Amino acid sequence: MTRDRLDAVFQHCADVGIHVEWDDLGCYRRGGYDWRSGKIYLSLRLTAAQAVSTLVHEIGHHHFGDRCSSPAGERRAWEYGAAFLISPAEYRAAEAQAGHHVAALAIELGVTPKLIEAWRRWWKTRGHLLPEFASLADNELA
Repeated sequence: MTRDRLDAVFQHCADVGIHVEWDDLGCYRRGGYDWRSGKIYLSLRLTAAQAVSTLVHEIGHHHFGDRCSSPAGERRAWEYGAAFLISPAEYRAAEAQAGHHVAALAIELGVTPKLIEAWRRWWKTRGHLLPEFASLADNELA
């Protein structure tokens, strides 16, 4: 599932004109967004789960036009990426299969635990308020 998910996100980037490059970003950086060029950079050292999670996070920075990093901007980009990638129905199915543990959900969905945590924050603050998900009870997810 992870490889298909990554391919789908790369296709989305191509469809909307976001250029993505793989690069040696050192041992600690997983990715980056250059607002001047509109390019997203991904580290050559990433696993598929790290790559898809980092890519949707950087798409969040692109979406919001972020020019610099701040704690609020990082949080917003993680939550945007999580909501972009994982639907409530998909999360619910993963939870039914793997349980509530963050790491187990991350493995089931082919993402990082950080993206699962961001998805839960998104759900609690905004996701459950969307009209198409109004029928889902708050305690049903996350």
